[in-house]
Amino acid sequence: MALTVNAKTYNNDTSRSPDIYRYLGPSHDSDTNDMIDLYRYPPPSGAVGSVKSKSRIKLTRSCTDGTDQLSTDAIVDIVVSVPTGTATAEIAALVDDLGAWLATTAADDLVQSRIINQ
Repeated sequence: MALTVNAKTYNNDTSRSPDIYRYLGPSHDSDTNDMIDLYRYPPPSGAVGSVKSKSRIKLTRSCTDGTDQLSTDAIVDIVVSVPTGTATAEIAALVDDLGAWLATTAADDLVQSRIINQ
């Protein structure tokens, strides 16, 4: 299976377990990282009360550092924790809202300049 992100294809590389999948992007090679890791953490078995299941998306890409011109990794790591039994529509709205916010100037300011727009 492959993922397409911004017209780039990431191909499934390995499944380290049934709950962790790695996809390698077009720029990935032995010296350059370009990958997306997908994780799922099911709720613990036998748990009682308000239990949460978690998902994680991790994007790792090699970048050139602006000071020393050395290659180093940039990492975007998103963890989603949702109480079990949450309605699908509520989860979809949560993901949609996050995606919409990530496309804003406020998100860009936070990531690029570490400015929190108040």
